[in-house]
Amino acid sequence: MASHRFWRVDVFTDRPLTGNPLAVFPDGRGLSAEQMLAITREMNISETTFVLPTKAKGADYRNRIFTPGGELPFAGHPSLGTAFVAAEEGIVPKREGVSTIHQEVGIGVLPLDLHVSDGVIRKVVMTQGRPSVSRKIMDVNAIARALSIRPRDITATGLRPQVASTGVPSLQIPLRSLEVVRGLSPDPGRLPALLNRIDRDAGAYVFAFMADGDADLHARGFFPNYGIVEDPATGSAAGACGAYLAANGRLPKRDPFIIEQGAEVHHPGRIEVSVAAKGNRPTSVRVGGQVVEVMRGELTLA
Repeated sequence: MASHRFWRVDVFTDRPLTGNPLAVFPDGRGLSAEQMLAITREMNISETTFVLPTKAKGADYRNRIFTPGGELPFAGHPSLGTAFVAAEEGIVPKREGVSTIHQEVGIGVLPLDLHVSDGVIRKVVMTQGRPSVSRKIMDVNAIARALSIRPRDITATGLRPQVASTGVPSLQIPLRSLEVVRGLSPDPGRLPALLNRIDRDAGAYVFAFMADGDADLHARGFFPNYGIVEDPATGSAAGACGAYLAANGRLPKRDPFIIEQGAEVHHPGRIEVSVAAKGNRPTSVRVGGQVVEVMRGELTLA
């Protein structure tokens, strides 16, 4: 019998049982990729990570990230949550002030900043991969049908959907009002098929330029092709949203700006996004938020 310790943390929140849940195995040695995927499905949340030694230059550890649909080369809340656990476990130092650690993921070695005061990790901020934004999708009829909304709910924003990425792609879809975003009920057959046609690795990140609280955007994330019907708080898609907004000259004025996400699945979270750009060309994206511990446990395998 082999036992494997794990943490459960909530990311992009300061309150347990909100934000985006994450399972982290701080020592993934001895587990095959098939076992990691099976464990992820057993955990029954959007993502589970496994910390491993690394041989990558400059990296402190390797982070393997799994969804119920398979392994990801990069993701946002699993990066932040794993960095939090790595510091609490002593895999990386937990220094007072702001210190930088580095994780190896599928797209390379990425830095994360730990903000620590009085021995408590107050925030984790990651620099994501190189931002990119693809061509505009001018005909929005198929997207509207997949989301069960009217085309004008998209076109009234003056923008068009585009696939954007800071490591993994997402279809960025602006909508005209908070009410439309809240009321979304995507077609379970059409949305996966649409995403497969546009970009087989993409999810749909849908947002309005208004929010319930003091946030700048209200968003929802749908990733059916990864086995995630709706994600509570999606750091990778939030970063891609920042790249999309910069490319379209629509970045909120404050930096970092705030995206609220997850209320519709009873796990509200707050994502901080900061974008550096040259004109309308995004050059760097940083995404941050708080992380809280929820539980620790042991998984036993025969």
